[in-house]
Formats: sequence, structure tokens, C-alpha cells
Amino acid sequence: MKKYYDYLPKEEIKRRLNKLRQRMKKKGWEAVLVVQNVDLLYFSGTMQKALLFVPVEGEEILMVKRDIERAKGESALKEVIPLNSWREVPTVLNDLYGSIPKRIGIELDVLPAREYLRLQGIFSGVEIVDSSPLIMDVRKIKSPYEIDLMKRAGEIGQLVYAEVPKVLKEGMREIELAGILEEVAMRHGHQSYLRMRAFNFEAFSWHVLSGCAGGMLSYIDAPMGGIGLSPAFPVGASLKPIRAHEPILIDFGVCYCGYQVDETRIFCLGKLPKRFKDALLATRRIEAEVVSLAAAGISCQKLFQKGWELARKLGYEKYFMGPPNHKTRFIGHGIGLEIDEYPFIAQGHDYPLEVGMTFALEPKMVFPAEGAVGVENTFMVGEKGVEKLTLAPEELIEI
Repeated sequence: MKKYYDYLPKEEIKRRLNKLRQRMKKKGWEAVLVVQNVDLLYFSGTMQKALLFVPVEGEEILMVKRDIERAKGESALKEVIPLNSWREVPTVLNDLYGSIPKRIGIELDVLPAREYLRLQGIFSGVEIVDSSPLIMDVRKIKSPYEIDLMKRAGEIGQLVYAEVPKVLKEGMREIELAGILEEVAMRHGHQSYLRMRAFNFEAFSWHVLSGCAGGMLSYIDAPMGGIGLSPAFPVGASLKPIRAHEPILIDFGVCYCGYQVDETRIFCLGKLPKRFKDALLATRRIEAEVVSLAAAGISCQKLFQKGWELARKLGYEKYFMGPPNHKTRFIGHGIGLEIDEYPFIAQGHDYPLEVGMTFALEPKMVFPAEGAVGVENTFMVGEKGVEKLTLAPEELIEI
């Protein structure tokens, strides 16, 4: 198979599997069966249709339904074998390991009920437990390899935002601007589709909200939703024309080789009204103070509380993170292969930041029926504070 991109290094896969096994041992589990696409990519290096069996002792095995040749080319795992049906799995395990584990971990947070019931039938007498917390615990700490990919995504984001002043004009529709920015990003390796773990949530790059669209709510757990294109996709950019003197919020997520960064900037055709300018400056001040506090060992809940404390002090409690009675439950979220990873900068998430974590911080102000402003950046937790991975200029750009 001709190679068009880099594959996940063998040492990276080994490190990840070792971390998973350490957690399995603490739980007393015999094995984990990885079924979800993103987790398969993380632990095997391929996202072909497959199951990955990870015993606490012994060699892991990747069982592939489609496409076996591509999986062998993409994955550095030693044992990659074809599989016709899930029903063959017990036989395969008996042949390779001499027995079937009595307890198997599976990602129950994402496994459809039908597939769970099917697995219960296939693994009769086996206790199925939820491996998702263990897997997400492994994934929350990013390696230098992962950070490099996220930095590349951040570089693509700089190119995207630099394009806005060149193409933005009055009367163009939100979705038209979004399409231009998407093309710029894809030209440099952006995969377009973003991934979320949460059920019934979809992520996408082109969150372009102008004027009143920025004050529109939708089903997503975000400060604002946008109008969207129809009830079939009621979020994000719409057919609304962009007008002068209204805030244009562009929340563009870039994904490079599976790894995402989240970034928001504000633009305006002509002068932006003072009310919005002041609110934007408030969000940047909130970001700066939360970031100055952020470091390994600091509670995520404490950062959340700091953000809200400052929003109240500045007089923006009514507008911060959504309109009254519709406040977003966080001011920041973990990000990597999925856009809703740990850590969450939220109430109730009273655990510390750790070196290697990555998160997006997004203080925003929403004025119902008028517009929204704010800033968002992706950060990595280092030995001394945090490092910003999204480096597009944060200042308001008036065109």
C-alpha cells in the first residue's frame, strides 16, 4: 500500500497499551475489548472495522472485519488477523490464549444497546464491565507526539483566521464564509470532520455566527448554537447574510491527523458597537486571569469558579456563558482526538490539572437576539503553567 501519511509509531502504541494494562491490573481485570473507532485508532493506529483485544498479560490482538490489508499496513501491532463475525471472537481467544476471560472491559459509554446485548450472548457467563473511565484516564495525558500534531492543527488555524480579512464582505452568507475557511484548512491537511464522544452530539469546523445568530440557542451544550441550515442541522453557520457593525464570531476547530484544537476569534465589518467591544475585552481578561492561575496541581473546579467570579465582578453575570437560565455548565473542556475529553473546567470537576493535559478555554458573552463575542484557545499543561497551542491574533479585527 502506497504511503500518503505517517502512521502511529510502534513505541507510542506500546506506551499507551502499557498505561491501560497498569489500570487494568489495579482493577483486577483480565482483558479489555476495544470497540469504538477513536479508541481503536488510539491503541492500534488504525480505524478500520475491527476489535482490539487487550489481555492484562500477553500479546494484544487486532481482529479485523474490513479492511485487513489496510489495517496491517496502518497498525504496528504484531497480531492482526481477519474476522468474519463477532461470534468468532470466543473461538479466536480460546485458540490463541487457551481460555476466555471471566471479566472483560468494554466502552459502555458509547456501545449501542443492541451491540451490548449481542456481546452478552456471545460471551455467555462473562462479566462485562465499563472500560471507558480507564481508557479516558489514559487518553487525558498527551504525549509529545500528540502535542506536535495539535500544534500543527494550531498552525492551520492561524492560516484560517488570516484568510478572514481577505474574503469577508457585506452580504455574503455565513455558510459561504464558512466554506471558504473550510477549504483553506483542508488544503493544509484539516480532516473537516471533528469528533465528539457524547451521544447525539455532532462537531464541525464551520461555526460562523454573525449578529443575531450569535444569540441563538440550540441543542448543543454551548453558550450559543447559531441558526444552522435547517431543522435537520440546527446549529452553526446559516444562510443569514453578514452585515456591517455586527459581531462575527468564528469558532473554528481544526483537526490534523485526528487531533483537534478549538479556537474562537471576533471580526466586524466596520466599527463594532462599544457594548460588544467592552464584552470582548472582559472575556479576554477572564481568559488571562484563569490562564495565570492554571498549572499542574490546580483544581479544574477552582479555575471554573475563578472565571465566574471575575465575570460577576466585571458586571457580566447575565451574559457570561449563555443567556439567563441557559448557562453552559463549563468554561473549558479537554480536547484531543475528541472534543469532549478530560479535563473539564466545570463545577463538580474537583480534580487537578496534570502535566500533559490539553484543554480549550472559552469565556464568551451572549446577548440574546443581538450577538455574541468571546475568545477561545487550546492550551497544554506544562511543568510551569500552560502553553497556548492556538496562536492566531486575539484582538478584534475590524475590516
